[in-house]
Amino acid sequence: MVNKKLMALFFCVLTQGVWAQVFETPLMTLSGNLPVGITSDRVCVIIHQMPEVEDPSLAQKLHLNLEAMGIDAMRYLYYDQLYGGQDVYRKTLAALQKRDIGLLMFVEVSTQGVTLTLARMGTATWVDFETKAWQAKGQTINQVLIQLANKMKTLDLPYSNYLIPPGPEFDTRVQLFSGTHFPRYPTQLKRFPLAVSLFSSLPADGAFLNDEQRAYLSQYNERVALKNARIQEIFSDYPYKVEFLEDQSDAAYSKNRYQYVLRYAYMPGDELRTALGYELDPSQTQYISTVPVEGNRTLKTLEKQKKVYKFYIQKTANGDLYAGRYYDADETWEDALYNFKALMMAQFQK
Repeated sequence: MVNKKLMALFFCVLTQGVWAQVFETPLMTLSGNLPVGITSDRVCVIIHQMPEVEDPSLAQKLHLNLEAMGIDAMRYLYYDQLYGGQDVYRKTLAALQKRDIGLLMFVEVSTQGVTLTLARMGTATWVDFETKAWQAKGQTINQVLIQLANKMKTLDLPYSNYLIPPGPEFDTRVQLFSGTHFPRYPTQLKRFPLAVSLFSSLPADGAFLNDEQRAYLSQYNERVALKNARIQEIFSDYPYKVEFLEDQSDAAYSKNRYQYVLRYAYMPGDELRTALGYELDPSQTQYISTVPVEGNRTLKTLEKQKKVYKFYIQKTANGDLYAGRYYDADETWEDALYNFKALMMAQFQK
């Protein structure tokens, strides 16, 4: 059984702006048998492609073949969509569970080839590591799909998927707040503490880990410590009360009497603005971000579909979202955090 604390690893591995492998699949116990429900349960397909070998038509190719096999791939998701922030992870997971997803299909494409992994979806976590997974590897997507089709032919499977969508559906947008979007900062922060969620370090001594995994987690924890030190450095001149805490849900923060929590999201421009409650202008091809420079403000142009970071404050009791007076998204989490904090401080000092 996999230590559940390891799931925290998946919250921020891919939000650092670099390509990384899918971490779930190396932790799975593999079997020669397909997971139960392959032709009767709803499936979410998670695609992860290295930039060097990215194929924009991959989802369409997958769906045509999976539909022919009787596999109900009713939702598709790019891996870095799931890990677009800690709250993004929680709310994406909840949305998929609400759709009664039973199986996950990870499709990883790298310069070494293609890996397809089928696993049961968990109830409290993304993957159910207590059940065995099935995996196929090959040089091309066709090779792994043929392995899957041949495996299915050897089994007497009950088919009940008759309403399979005609094409891949990527509608996995999440709304990151349930209250009101405020284009300002909460002035109550002059009296109440701001909770800042830190990146999570992980235990690297679990009995289920092999030496390679332990070495990786040790290096990962060193990087986490550096990132958390950088967060505290950025807030070193913050004049009000701030507490740096392990990430929690809104309910947990509220229970511990933290009313305001600083969070971030990492998404393409349109998705980010929609998730944070901004109005969209379809005619725009770029977004203008306001960034602080030497005590003043300047404007920075961001391509509409470029993935960027944006920090915001959430009121835990009612789900209100304080996006700040300015749209201050940026290309790295450090710059986005500095932008939000500096512009908020400048506003409070007026």
